[in-house]
Parts: sequence; C-alpha cells; structure tokens
Amino acid sequence: MKKLLLLLALFGFSFNSIAQSIDELNEDAEYYLETKDYPRAYEIYSKLEKRDPKNAYYKYQKGRCAFHLPEKKQESIYLFEKAYEMEPKETGILLQLGKAYHLNYKFDEAAKYFKQYLATNPDEAQKNEAEKLIQNSEAGKKIVQTMLEADIRNLGPPINSTEEEYVPVLSADESILIFTYRGSKCTGGLMDEKFKPSPLHGTYYEDIFMAKKDTSGNWGFPQPITQLNTKEHDAAIAISQDGQTLFTFKGGEKDSGDIYSSTLVGETWSKPERLKGDINTNHWEGSCSITADGKYLYFASEKPGGLGGRDIYIAEKMEDGSWKNVKNLGPTINTPYNDDTPFIHADGVTLFFSSEGHNSIGDYDIFYTIKKDNTWIDPINMGYPLNTTDDDRFYVINAKGDRGYFSSNRVSNGGNGTSDIFTVTPGILGEKPVLAMVLGNVFGNDVPMDAQIEITKKSNGEKIGPFTSNAKTGKYLVALSPGENYTFHVRAKDYPEIVEDLDIAKLTKFVEIRKDFHMAKDGYVDIHNIKNLNDLLAALDTLTSVPDSLKLKADVVPTKTAVATTNPCDGFKTLDFSALKGKSLNNPEVYAKLMSIGEKICSGKMIFKVQIAAYRHPENYKWNHLQEFGQPEVVDYPDGITRFTQGKFNGIHDAEKQRQKAIQKGQTDAWIVGFIDGKRYTLEELIMVDFYNKDIASFNENLQLLKDYITYK
Repeated sequence: MKKLLLLLALFGFSFNSIAQSIDELNEDAEYYLETKDYPRAYEIYSKLEKRDPKNAYYKYQKGRCAFHLPEKKQESIYLFEKAYEMEPKETGILLQLGKAYHLNYKFDEAAKYFKQYLATNPDEAQKNEAEKLIQNSEAGKKIVQTMLEADIRNLGPPINSTEEEYVPVLSADESILIFTYRGSKCTGGLMDEKFKPSPLHGTYYEDIFMAKKDTSGNWGFPQPITQLNTKEHDAAIAISQDGQTLFTFKGGEKDSGDIYSSTLVGETWSKPERLKGDINTNHWEGSCSITADGKYLYFASEKPGGLGGRDIYIAEKMEDGSWKNVKNLGPTINTPYNDDTPFIHADGVTLFFSSEGHNSIGDYDIFYTIKKDNTWIDPINMGYPLNTTDDDRFYVINAKGDRGYFSSNRVSNGGNGTSDIFTVTPGILGEKPVLAMVLGNVFGNDVPMDAQIEITKKSNGEKIGPFTSNAKTGKYLVALSPGENYTFHVRAKDYPEIVEDLDIAKLTKFVEIRKDFHMAKDGYVDIHNIKNLNDLLAALDTLTSVPDSLKLKADVVPTKTAVATTNPCDGFKTLDFSALKGKSLNNPEVYAKLMSIGEKICSGKMIFKVQIAAYRHPENYKWNHLQEFGQPEVVDYPDGITRFTQGKFNGIHDAEKQRQKAIQKGQTDAWIVGFIDGKRYTLEELIMVDFYNKDIASFNENLQLLKDYITYK
C-alpha cells in the first residue's frame, strides 16, 4: 500500500484526491438522509462508521437510516443501543431506541424506553410524542394478539417492481387499476428541487400508471398515462365508480399541492383541471374519494382550523360543477394527529381512512367507520396483519366488498421493503355491502357509443347523474343503494330515449346486474332480445343453486381438521422466533433461519400443508408431475382463488421435506401453509402472533383463532 501511495504521489496524486474526504462523505450522507434516500445514506454512514467505529454520531445516524429500511429495521435497535452506550448523556437516543423496539413488535421494551425518556423531562412537544408512543405500544400489544381471518398478498408483477408503487385507485368493478409510481421510468428522470436533471443527487418525481384486467382476470402490464404526467409531482388519488373521472394530485416548486380532475374520453385522459370551489386552498390538499352518485367529495387537508395535522372533510358538488359547503367530519373521525386517505365505498355509508391517532399501532393504520342514522360510529381498527408497525395506507375496495387494495412498505406478505400494492380478502369486515351495481355497454345501431344515463328516484324525483358511457367502448357503470326504486333514462343525440325501471327498495344483498342498452334510429331494427333491469334482477334471485356439471371440485366448504384427543407432541419448549418477525420468508436466509429454529415444531391441533398452486381459473392447472404424491386437496376460497395443497403434517420439518420433493418435480413455487380448525394461515402471520407460545383470544364470534401451544418434539 505504501509503495502504491508513493507511486501515485510521484505522478501528482494525493490520497485525498483518491478517497473521498470525511467532510465530503458527511455532506453526502446528510443530504441523502434529509431527502429520505435512506439506502444511499445508510451506505455512506456505514463507510464513516468503518473509518471511525468509536463515533456514536455515525452509529446514531446509521440507525436512523436502518429504521426506515424494513429489511434492516432490527439492526436499528443495535445501532441506537451502541450509540447510547457511548453517549449516555444524549437522552434523545432513548426516544429513538423505543421507536426501534416498537417497530420490531417488542412493545414492552419500547414502552420501557419511552418511560425512561419521559423521566429526563423533555420539552412539551417531545413529552407529548413519547406519551402517544406509549399508547401506540399498548394498542399494538392488544391488536397483534388477534389475527384477522384475511388473506393478504403482494400484488406482485407486473404491477409491483423493485421500485415504488403506491396509492391504488380502483374502479368499482375492479377492471381498472391506476396507481402512483416513483422510479427509473418517471418523466424527467432524476431531478433536483427545481426539476432540473441531477443524475447524482436528484430524486424521482411521481408519475401515474394504469393497468387493466384481461379476460382471465389478470392485470395487464401497467402503462404511464402520458397525458397526465409532467416533470413535477403527479399522483393518482381517486376515481369515480365508473372509471371515467380521475382525481389527481399536482404539486410543484411553488405549490404545496392541490386536487385536480381529468375525464376519460375514449382512451385519452383530458388535461387535468384544478377543482373549482372551496376544496383547494393555499395549504396541502392531497387525497380524496367521491361518492357513487358524484354529489359529495371526501378529502384531506392541512388547512388551519382543523383538529390537528391533516383532517378529513366533505364537500358538496353544485350545479355549476364547483365544490362548496365544505365541512370537517369532526372529532369522531379526526384526531389531533394526521387523518388522511379517505375512501367512501359505493354503498355510501362505509368510510375507510388512515390515521396516526385513535388506537393506531404506530404510524398510519387503516380504520373504517359506518354511518348509522346520519352519524358516524367510532372508527374500528382493521387489525393485524392488515395493519402493522409500518405505514399502511390508501385503502380501497371493490363494490362487492370481497377484496381490498392498499399500500405498504412491509417486508411480510411478499413485500420487499419498498412501497408496494397489496390485496386483502375479504375487503370488508363483518356485514357485506348491500347495493346494486349496474354495468354494461351502450350501443347505437350496434356500435359502441357515448350516451348520458340519468337516474331518478321514484319517491321524490331526485336526479342522480348524469353518467356518461365511454365514447370508444360504450361501457358504463352505476352503483345504487337500496331503500329506493329508480328509473333509468338513457339519452343520446338523434336517438329515441330508453326508459327502464329498477326496483331495489327491499334489496338485502349485493347484486351485479349486467345490462347492455341498444339504441336504434333511422329504421334500424333491434334484434337483441335483452331483458329489462327488473327482469334481470328477478333472474338473479332464482339462481339459488348451481348445476353439478358446472361445479368445480373446489366448490366444497373446507371441513374442520380432525383434532386428536391427546397431543401427539411430547413435552413443551418455548421457541423464540422474534428475530424473524416482519421478515419476508422469500429471503432464503430468513427461511433457513425459520427451519433451523423450528424444524421440529409440532402441534396437537395445527397441521401444515404444502400449497402447490393458486389459480383464479383452476381448470388451467395441471398437476400430473406431482401425481405420485397423491390427489391434491382443492379448495375454492372466498377471494375467488382456488388453492391446491398436498399432504398433512404435524411437523413443519416434515412439510418442508414434502415441499422440497415438489420443487424437485418442477413445482418451484411450492410453499408451506398452516391450518387450525380448517382455517388457513401463512407462516409469516403465525410467526407475528407468537403461535409457538401463546393462547390468543378470539377476534369475534365467528373466528376461532390460534389457541394451541406449539411444542417441541
């Protein structure tokens, strides 16, 4: 090394010209941390820490970066602990240490450090923060003890990538998904704060992408909506029920952010226009949701006069298209903390939103509330594992209520630590929505056309709409609440009006009515013998059974697993899986750690199975290559996915042996799932609720949760 330096010196080079100086590294690290580029900041602080391992500041700053990197969040505990050991007078580290423990689901330890920090007499703002964090830890302990009976999945490719995808925006029939993207495909590439190219220190600004479902129910490859994307921030935040009006957020160098709208004309989105009226102010307005009838808009704002932070408001649409009568939703919904991302379901009475207040586990949690007698009930936390100690936001669901979509930066459920879009089934807890979703196409002389569909209530003549069918496809969609009978008016220039009734005053369930309207003129003869809306509704009520010829093998209800009268496992030993909490089992190292800890886990009531396939169209799956392992169990689940499993094992190690056999036969995506009383749970979910050591209380009357001790064989 000395010879190399001497040789370089002879040619006019110095060591400082080769290696970046400490000051330069510090400057870059501070910049990346300030701009929330945590991966790059972490990398530089790692270099600084290596150069000066006794520097507590470097460990502290590296811990701040690790805290925001889900795959490194456990390391943040170690870094903050070392920093505090080296600088015990820096009591602020105690607050960060408590947050790190909380993030890693170690709520008791977190509360201990928050209380220790409070004993140092911090200022009022920090005192309030620590007290709130103690409440989060207490809520977290309770919430993770009760697991939702829900299937949570990373949406995966082609929607998600290794970059950032978030804020899912969904049409009511789930045919269109629009989302916000940040990454290498963004308009303008890496830019500085003035939107000038900056490959070294720049950041990506948000763009809007859209995907459509194909005829098989799979999402197509997302495409940027070039008409809406600029070099500045452009984010999709809401869509009308029919998918024809898109609400976007635009923020630039001189603007904290406002809400805009754009209309789909054929396949082209119109230029976004700033909402008229009283919604937008000089302060941030950046999320919203419109009611099915288009009359009301729920939105979030940071304008003064609220209860604190971001608040959720409602505005009414006037005849001139402007938004007026803005009202704060009040203290039942809003808290002194941030309340954001409202989503009003098509039923008009179920409101989802994200909040840092109420009984949040920490950061944003997803809540829902229901309007009864014109009053919102107290918000209900959607629970674990939908809500985690990471940020869980932007919850939307389809009209039927059987599937929800949300954003999270979790590493569990198939996440990789960047913002991804996830699905959860079912989308609504408890009672399902009651409404009629009417959709189809409008044709003029058999050609798809744009037409206006206006609906009136028979009871009082109140008008709903008009809605417009798509100019290219003729597609339309409306969602109507029960308790009323309605009349449809379909109008288009030069065509005779079509008038049909839909009587759903006594509707008690969700129905989907598919109805095409065929308009005719100039002597054209309509040969389509299509029933009217009420006939179609009556036909739905007669479909009480499905012919055996149309049934799949999966049309059986999962039966409860037989339980042995005595525990087949001998003895009991506590197993510590805490190091795996929040980690993705897609990581080979994490999975190997699970196997090394729990290779001999067995349980009296729990069984493990090897899942070999999951299909929306199970007829497409062929399992001939696995037939030597026996007939698979085929079950059709409420999320519309049919799952194939093979084998039943008391021990996870035995299940892993079978999984490896399936992989060797070419089924590379085989994986293990757990079942208790016939209910299916992923291994990640079981790990998070300490399934090996705790008697977990039931979530509700219908949910038999994890009650069995896992023993060591």
